[in-house]
Amino acid sequence: MKIPNGMTQEEVLEIINKICDRYAYKFKFGYFEPEDIHQEAFIIALDALDRYEEGRPLENFLAVHVKNRLNNFKRDKYYRQNKNNDDKQERLNNSKKFLMEPLDISNIRDEAEKNMRLNDNFIDEIANQELLEIIDEHLDTALRADYLRVRHGAYVPKPRREQISSEIIRILEEYGHEER
Repeated sequence: MKIPNGMTQEEVLEIINKICDRYAYKFKFGYFEPEDIHQEAFIIALDALDRYEEGRPLENFLAVHVKNRLNNFKRDKYYRQNKNNDDKQERLNNSKKFLMEPLDISNIRDEAEKNMRLNDNFIDEIANQELLEIIDEHLDTALRADYLRVRHGAYVPKPRREQISSEIIRILEEYGHEER
């Protein structure tokens, strides 16, 4: 550790700890606790002492350096949603995601039971999907935009909803029995 002229080792360590304490809670994320960030910041600050130029305030130099390096650290370690279909980037994001959200072994049985309950509804989901396909195939194009709004929970005026409902009933009565 390079100690600047006119300072003692204790003074330098006090400045470093002050900076590390300042950023430990600001940069915590995911599975990195404030103590982990404090350690990273401390190591970063010790490395930065070799590049310190006399004449500048040590605290300002270290604060800027540590903050920038912690920003890089967080950017590199943080999981982000992938908006494009780049397989390499998606694999990288998945590996970060699994590190960020580790699986709790005690919850595995609960998850398995939940999946079993979801599978009970599988037949109903298939039947519903078949009905939606029949409706999509035979619905008048003039009603399609409002029908999609209704399906996604958007506002559609009551008279238009009633018109869509009566058309769906007609379609299901006419085509629903033939397709099965």
